[in-house]
Parts: sequence; structure tokens; C-alpha cells
Amino acid sequence: MSKQTDPNRRQTKAERKEQARLDRIELERKIARRKQTGRRVLVVGIVLAVVAGVGIFLLSRNSGEPTTSASSGQAPTVQLPDPNELPGIMKAQPWPNNLAQADARLAKLNLPPLGGALHHHADLYIYIDGQPVTIPESIGYDPTGNPAVSSPLHTHDTTGTIHVESGDPNFAPVLGQFMDVWGVYLTKDCLGDQCASGDTKIRAYVNGQEWTGDPTQIPLNDHDVIVLTFGTADQVPQDLTPAFQIGGQPA
Repeated sequence: MSKQTDPNRRQTKAERKEQARLDRIELERKIARRKQTGRRVLVVGIVLAVVAGVGIFLLSRNSGEPTTSASSGQAPTVQLPDPNELPGIMKAQPWPNNLAQADARLAKLNLPPLGGALHHHADLYIYIDGQPVTIPESIGYDPTGNPAVSSPLHTHDTTGTIHVESGDPNFAPVLGQFMDVWGVYLTKDCLGDQCASGDTKIRAYVNGQEWTGDPTQIPLNDHDVIVLTFGTADQVPQDLTPAFQIGGQPA
């Protein structure tokens, strides 16, 4: 039996030194493999955390878009036509119910049909230079007319109550759509024949809170009270929180 295959043979000093070297190399390899694995796990963890963070951020942005406070003015934008291109658009007062070309305007507004799938009300008050403007009856509604007019946004009397009666339960109307049905010129800066200049400008309030965005985009939510003014700050009426009413009666 040779010295190299004899199991009972004691290793020489040189062999023990070589074996220790090989064991050390193997240990270093194991440590290196563990470190590499650890780094991979760390990198994967960081990537997953970043992806999760981006996902949460995007979800939070998307989930927040449909929700709008009364004063933020950040509602999703409803695309409105250029009021200058609407038939029968009115600028100078007085502003009657303007039914003569109402059907021609409705043809350009892409509103849902009149119906009972959605039925609620909002109150509108308008002031020009501190003076109240009468909102006529039968805006957008004349079923016996020739032609008949049946808009899902309309009035029945002069109290300023806007009736939202839509065949589409998901209809989410805004003030600009009602003003287009009426045919009164309203943009971000102009109401009727008056446009912003210095401190003389449009100011709008929803349930007593100032609306800081485009007034055409004010939602017509159920039981909201909207005050739309044009003039100086001193001409804004004192009562910005009138009680919600339907047809002049407390709701």
C-alpha cells in the first residue's frame, strides 16, 4: 500500500499546510457566494420596493382625481364648446330664457337625454356689479314649444334652482353646460359682456367656499348652492351661504 492511499498514515507538515490552504480557499469561496447571494437579495428587495412605491404613488394620484373639494377647482375637465360658436349666445343683458335657438345649441353640447335615471337639484345665484340677476323660468325646457325643448339641465321657475334630470345615471354636469343651455356667455374670465380687468373679475363660491378654478367647471352636485359674481371684491354679496331651496321653498 502506498503512502498516499494508506488511511492510517499521518500527513506530513507540508500536506497539512496544503490541506489548510485548500480548506481556507473553500471557506473564502463559500463566504463570497453568500455575500453575492446577499447582494442579489438586497438589489431585488430595493427594486421591488421602488416598484411598489411608484405603484402606490400612481394609484394615489389616480384615485384622487375624481374626488374634488368644493373650493379646489381641480375636477376632471369637461370639454365645452367655444361659446362664441353657439347659436343665440347672449352677452349683453337682459338674459331671457333664450328658447328660440335652444335646440340648435343642444345639438352642439352632446348632453344625455332628459330622463329620470338621475334627478337632483342645485341652486344658482348670479350677481353683476353687486346686483342680482334674475334666472328665468323654462331655461332649456319647453315641451309644448315648436320645436319642443327638453334639456337634462333646465329651470321651472325664477328661483335659480337648476333641475338635473338625466337619462344617464352617470351624468356629472358642470355650470358651463347649464350656461351653454341657457345661452349666456361664460368663460374662465368673462360673464356676459364683461371680462376680467384688475380686481374686477369673476368670483365664484360653492356652499360658501371660494371656487379657485375655472367657473365653467363647477360641478352641479345635489343640494349645492353656487354664487357666481362679477365685479370688485367690495361688490361680492355678504350672504354666500344661502339655504338650499327647491322652487323657493327650503329643501
